[in-house]
Amino acid sequence: MFLDDFRLPGEAQKIDRLMEKFAQRYFETTAYQGLFASADTAYVLAYSIIMLTTDLHSSQVKHKMTKEQYIKMNRGINDSKDLPEDFLSAIYDEIADNEIRMKQTANKPTAKTT
Repeated sequence: MFLDDFRLPGEAQKIDRLMEKFAQRYFETTAYQGLFASADTAYVLAYSIIMLTTDLHSSQVKHKMTKEQYIKMNRGINDSKDLPEDFLSAIYDEIADNEIRMKQTANKPTAKTT
């Protein structure tokens, strides 16, 4: 949902700051669930989701990542522990079935400058 309404900027430093703030806020609002050991877990997982989306939905990627590879890639990201395999499997399935795309918006007239 985070990436539905806007595009990430092209500059790596800006993307990193956005993802870091997202991860901090996500961790704060879901800490009661106890799934993530720290905001760093959310940060690394968020990046892995972006990588997975690119891998699965880019026509330039010829050899698509398997679910097993995705789970293996995320081993130890939860303060050296693994996230539940069924959790990562569900993420993989969701991304495989539903590419992250921006919502279409009607063209709004631009303001004229004089």
